[in-house]
Amino acid sequence: MSQDKEKKIASLIVQKARSECRKKKIDSYVAIGAFIDEIIRELVVLNSDEKVANFLESIAKKVRMGVYRKK
Repeated sequence: MSQDKEKKIASLIVQKARSECRKKKIDSYVAIGAFIDEIIRELVVLNSDEKVANFLESIAKKVRMGVYRKK
């Protein structure tokens, strides 16, 4: 399966999880914080702390540039 296809499937899974959180009236910031925490834990298992920190810093730069608002 292509990486693009995998990414689309993974995104759908995350969207379903967000929908489930909304149904259970879990605060959006709490749910998103939990998702981010779990993803960071997974990244740290797969990579060094420094590599993960650099990756997260690159995401912060993209947020500041508005990359995630352009869809």
